[in-house]
Amino acid sequence: MMSSLDQYLTKPQPEAPKPKAPTKPQLGFKASTPRDMTQSYFVGAGYDGERRAVFLKLYDPQTEKIQFWYDNTGHTPYCLSKDTPDNLKKNKELMSHPGLLGLEPARRFDALEGKDIPVTIVLARDPLSIGGRPSGCIRDIITAWEADIRYVENYIYDRHLEPGMSYNIQQGDLKPGTSAQVPAVKEAIEEKDEDYRGLMERWLRLLEYPVPNFRRVALDIEVYSPIETRVPDPTTAEYKVICASLCGSDDTKKVLLLKQPGTETVELPGIEVEVYDSEPELVSAIFTALNDYPFVLTFNGDDFDLRYLFHRALRHLGFYRDQIPIELGRESATVKYGVHLDLYKFFFNRSIQVYAFSNKYREVTLDAVSEALLETGKLDISASVSRLSPAELAAYCYQDAELVMNLTSFDGEVVMKLITALSRISFLPMEDMSRQGVSGWIRSMLFREHRARGFLIPRSEEITAKKGSTSTTAVIKGKKYKGGMVVDPVPGVHFDVAVLDFASLYPSIIKTWNLGYETILCGHADCRTNKIPDTDHWVCRHRKAMESQLVGSLRDLRIHWYKPRAKDKGLSPEKLTWYQVVQNALKVVLNASYGVFGSDRFSLYCPPLAESTAAVGRYA
Repeated sequence: MMSSLDQYLTKPQPEAPKPKAPTKPQLGFKASTPRDMTQSYFVGAGYDGERRAVFLKLYDPQTEKIQFWYDNTGHTPYCLSKDTPDNLKKNKELMSHPGLLGLEPARRFDALEGKDIPVTIVLARDPLSIGGRPSGCIRDIITAWEADIRYVENYIYDRHLEPGMSYNIQQGDLKPGTSAQVPAVKEAIEEKDEDYRGLMERWLRLLEYPVPNFRRVALDIEVYSPIETRVPDPTTAEYKVICASLCGSDDTKKVLLLKQPGTETVELPGIEVEVYDSEPELVSAIFTALNDYPFVLTFNGDDFDLRYLFHRALRHLGFYRDQIPIELGRESATVKYGVHLDLYKFFFNRSIQVYAFSNKYREVTLDAVSEALLETGKLDISASVSRLSPAELAAYCYQDAELVMNLTSFDGEVVMKLITALSRISFLPMEDMSRQGVSGWIRSMLFREHRARGFLIPRSEEITAKKGSTSTTAVIKGKKYKGGMVVDPVPGVHFDVAVLDFASLYPSIIKTWNLGYETILCGHADCRTNKIPDTDHWVCRHRKAMESQLVGSLRDLRIHWYKPRAKDKGLSPEKLTWYQVVQNALKVVLNASYGVFGSDRFSLYCPPLAESTAAVGRYA
């Protein structure tokens, strides 16, 4: 038998791997913009300055990718003026503004005056021409209405878009997707008012629609620091990224290590460990993952992980800006081709902490939140991150990413479902909703309803000028008006005690007493006898308040539909989980719906409205 000659040939010595050029990492990625697509979910939105157009991020459950759709309707930024086009044309500073596109006459309903009024639509080339610069904006030149609303939100309201819901693309045009079958809820829709019934049906359509399984990855990075007690500055990003971990909903379990003595022997059970010779290679691998996943999860990634990676890559590793799949805002960081959810911002929300998770966690740290909700926390380490062995570093870093992932997957993915439900209620994209407080959600919900009804959104100073201030004296120092009555407890043991719990007391008052900024202290003489107890205020008998209808419809749905269904043992576990999520989401919004009107930071701040709600509560 003839033997192979291979054994006699001189084998070439293996060549040492060539270092990758740090200035040209291979990160080719382009946004996908299909002309046809069915059953995708509207999860994000932004503005493209080069195209001067809004774009939507649509999650396709079939491919588990984000697809992009760019506005093709010609929608442009604008604000409103109560002045006529002819008078505005006499304003030389306005007419010479480089961002001015044109003036169009229109009409809006002024709820403070109770009548239709003529307005002028002031069209602009880009959002910054309206406002956003330190000076020189159109809103600095004229008295403008609706000039402080983010353009992306403006676009969503005008196009009647619904974040979190299904959309199709047909020959390049955006079309609503299939609608959920709205259940017949006779006990919840007892009102004969057409606007109220329409709201109830809309909420049911939004909240009964299924939520897809979102493919996502949790990211955590560790950075070397020469001083053990100092956290590296994410803006200067002076020190090396030495480790990153990726934990995916698709069972990806990966640790990326920068090569150092001992990294070759690192093994973690069930986890893939990759060792990189250079930091640019390591960071390039992280960016590849950010491009691949439609959803990226972090804990404080806005302020650290993504911000550090951006500045490190740009300032120290030779990456070009278009090779970095991260975009920074003043207080946020997002991924270009996906959606970034910073769970720190979400769990930091006091309303989420109290009403959605019943105060189970007190501190908003990854360790504290995980211990409370997952019954497990971060790995204990005996030294600083920079002094850990490669094996300890890998285990510590991966545990953090796994905790972040598990915070979105426990209890039937309750957090992802809650974020989706709140996005639908607030009409805000998921990223924006998760970063704002509950007052921002209610503001967006009310602004959207103003647009839907053709109402002019008032300036905050208009409301206080028209409606005035409070008429009661606060008992507690520092408060603006008299609040709820607190009865001093009588010491001792008491028997035959009846406990009364008023379901959503303040939202119920807002609904039944028809409270809203347009109905409180209205201009009708015959309404002055419809007094609010213990105040000098009265309520309109002729008009229904928008706030009363919005809050009332959400309150009725929670009490009469979602709360009972969340306890119905005859339903499937998936349905029970979803109904519990929705009733918690509604609870979060409803419990804040009274207080926001008494906050001078709220856009529709109306002290008599908040004061009247508290007064009726005492009266009840």
